[in-house]
Amino acid sequence: MAKYTSLVPGVEIDNAAEDFRAALKVEQYRVGKAAVYLPAGFKWEYVPLSAVVSADGSHRNVTAGHCVTVTERKPAVALITDAGSFTLNLDKADSVQKILDAIGK
Repeated sequence: MAKYTSLVPGVEIDNAAEDFRAALKVEQYRVGKAAVYLPAGFKWEYVPLSAVVSADGSHRNVTAGHCVTVTERKPAVALITDAGSFTLNLDKADSVQKILDAIGK
């Protein structure tokens, strides 16, 4: 059985397993009605949506190569809470809007 751990101290949801089962799958993440789930080995960590102050589309730059460097811009979503910021790194640009629509921020 999977274990679900809140990333925001002191803020937990009642039934994480049920919310996870009904969650929308967006790449490696799951977006439920009560939380956003991030994979962490054989368990899942989550950010409760009640703790999310704002969510914004973002990007990260991935640099590769030694002789000739190549920089690729990759999409991401930043979830801002009172406990800190959490970044969801994505591969597809349309995944950003799917996550933002699902959490309603």
